[in-house]
Amino acid sequence: MPRRPPPSRRRAPRQERAQATVDAILTATARVLLRDGYEAASTNRIAQEAGVSVGSLYQYFPSKEGLVTALMEQHRARSLANFEAGLVPLAGQPLPVAMRAIIRQVLAVKRENPRLQQVLHELMPRMRQWGLSDAYSQRLHRLVRAFLAPRIEDLRPRNLDMAVFILVNTVEALCHTALTDRPDYVEDDAFVDEIAALAVGYLRPEPALARPRRATRERAARM
Repeated sequence: MPRRPPPSRRRAPRQERAQATVDAILTATARVLLRDGYEAASTNRIAQEAGVSVGSLYQYFPSKEGLVTALMEQHRARSLANFEAGLVPLAGQPLPVAMRAIIRQVLAVKRENPRLQQVLHELMPRMRQWGLSDAYSQRLHRLVRAFLAPRIEDLRPRNLDMAVFILVNTVEALCHTALTDRPDYVEDDAFVDEIAALAVGYLRPEPALARPRRATRERAARM
């Protein structure tokens, strides 16, 4: 059985000064995670890094797990808000144009703080063990589904939920692997074009691409 999910906050800040303290604590959490790793991180170290007492930290966050959860929520909420805003002007664009813009946006988010992206990605299994649902991914899937739904008649997959699952996870995996293994690709427009071609080819394959293969098989059968 998964552990009971740790709450990310003990209480929410209500004044600007309190919000500044919370922001400083979360910024310190990110720095400590990057420098020391999750196992070595502690609330004492994070409080010291933030320049606050550990008592002040505990006013807002109940534990190290709560700090990491809050940092993940903050980071992903910002990314999701930017992604959602970026989808709006793409609604009427041709699918290949829109797909390239979407992939550029995903890569731009990855480039903002690549080390933090990697650390948070590695912590996702822990969050699942804590029993936390990935609300970010659920919302992301809903946004992509809403974007593709008006185009359904032009798409090959009939099961849109399955298509969104395949598309989102494929693009995310390629972008994340490029970030960790081939960072030179993250800045390369050709990489964007290749992922876009992969995505569009899955969603809306051109009939012309299938005909040469059939003709080749027929010639091979006659030989």
